Amino acid sequence: MKTIGICSLRGWRGVLGRNLFVFVAILFVASIVYLYIDFPLKLNSNVWQDELQSNNFKEPVQNFNGATPRFNKTSNDVLVFVHIQKTAGTTFEKFLVRYQENLPCKCMAHKKRCNCGRNSSNETWLFSRYSTGWVCGLHADFTELVVNSCVQRVLDKQAGYNKKRNYFYTTFLRNPTDRFISEFRHVQRGATWISSKHICDGKPASVNDLPTCFDPRIGWEGVSLEEFISCPYNLAFNRQTRMLANLSLVGCYEHLRKPSYEQDKIMIESAKQNLRNMAFFGIKERMDDSQFYFENTFDMKFSRKMSVWGKSKSNDTVLTDAQLAFIQNLNKLDWELYEYALQLFDERIEQVRRQQRMRA
Repeated sequence: MKTIGICSLRGWRGVLGRNLFVFVAILFVASIVYLYIDFPLKLNSNVWQDELQSNNFKEPVQNFNGATPRFNKTSNDVLVFVHIQKTAGTTFEKFLVRYQENLPCKCMAHKKRCNCGRNSSNETWLFSRYSTGWVCGLHADFTELVVNSCVQRVLDKQAGYNKKRNYFYTTFLRNPTDRFISEFRHVQRGATWISSKHICDGKPASVNDLPTCFDPRIGWEGVSLEEFISCPYNLAFNRQTRMLANLSLVGCYEHLRKPSYEQDKIMIESAKQNLRNMAFFGIKERMDDSQFYFENTFDMKFSRKMSVWGKSKSNDTVLTDAQLAFIQNLNKLDWELYEYALQLFDERIEQVRRQQRMRA
């Protein structure tokens, strides 16, 4: 009996020891998982939130959130336009150089670019496609223009010396599904924007960083919708969010090769903040309100109505409900940004109208 008791006791201790060992092992593994997976995510989250809050860019960004900008036409103020494809940006830029009466640019027949120098000097007050040209790259985004200091660097080079300026950033947004379809139709007609540099962290994106969806020697003309939406590296997806975000916060174009919820969150919050800090942004679906907002914000009047010119060539595109739902889902970041922009746009329009009533 005694022997049996001792054996039973030893067996009980053995079971307890094994269970204790398993429990300790689970705790150890859990701590490792937290240390190497969860903790870095939280740490990265804190880092990018600090970056967003500090606006720690190489080039100063004017913060106009909640305040009406004061653009001085004769001072060191420069209006910079971030031109996102297929958002009515071309219409807006043409109006700035050709149909704007208060600070007119000098345009010549059969020439795309105009001279938008100030009255007292030849320094430009407008940084855009039709004034300075694509000097920072074809359809340069916020990362290229601001984070990589291209605007400041180009204007300093033109002036011949370093100069402190106030930059008034502007852009246009559009219904994401309509914009995506419009880009598809534009690419189908032959556009590729293959010469875009996509500079981030001081260097252009390589083929490994940003693989192409087509053979550059052939192009993508005549592409089908199925082929267009099946390429994971297609920059048409969430283009508005990407072009307004600071891509340095998400490893530049790593989010295309290794998409994650965390990177999406960083990118959308960065885009929202940069949009919020812009002096002006327009909405293609609301051209009359956009013109009213711009004219009263910058004290510049257009001689024509933008709504007459901002017509889309893609309204005749026929898509199934399944295709529309698929496109909307793939542009979910742009939809979040667009809905946020609409709310902010209404707030700013109301602010301008309230100021008008106070002055009346």
